[in-house]
Formats: sequence, structure tokens, C-alpha cells
Amino acid sequence: MIGEIRAVAESMFLSGNWMYLGMVVVAALVGVAAMRNIGQILCVSLLAMIVLGLIWMIYGGATSDAPSDPATYMSQLEAGWANMADLSGTTLVGYLVTFAGAILVLFLGKSLVFRN
Repeated sequence: MIGEIRAVAESMFLSGNWMYLGMVVVAALVGVAAMRNIGQILCVSLLAMIVLGLIWMIYGGATSDAPSDPATYMSQLEAGWANMADLSGTTLVGYLVTFAGAILVLFLGKSLVFRN
């Protein structure tokens, strides 16, 4: 399990794909903005995962590789859902824990900077 979490974290933050890293950071920042206390970390991590998926879909629709006809777009969307369904439970937990760690670090940083 720890190896899977490590592999997911490396793929998110150390892959060298700056566009994907930017999407992950934006999704984590949305989670930090939505979080009010540490007890909400799991719910906010799920929110960040959903936001990342939405950003990825919007980015894919905005690139020049996007299909122009609806049938091709729907078939690509169904293929994406099938790829997500093929993810193992440990990979999904790895994404959840990685987002939770990133959001926790950013939230603590925000709390230290914006003290009352």
C-alpha cells in the first residue's frame, strides 16, 4: 500500500508534466479554499479529486486534439471512464492520501501566514 501511495505521489509531482502538475496544484488549492478545519480533510480530498477530473476534461476539450463531432467526443469520454474504472482500489486510495497530504501542507501554510 505504501509503495502504491509513493508511486501515485511520484506520478503526480515528479512526472515532469508541468501542465498536469499545475492542474493538481489548482485542484489542491480549491480543496484548501473549501477546508475550514482539519476534520474535513477526507471530504476536501475527494472534492480535489473531482476538481482535477473536471479540469482535465475541460483542458482536453480546449486542446486542438479535441474531436469536433459529438460521437467521437462521447467515445473518448467513455474510454476515459473505462480507464478510471480499471484503476485499482489501492491506486484510488493513493490519490486520496496524496491529495490529503498536499492539502494538509497547504492548509497549514495558509493557517500560519493568515493568522488572526
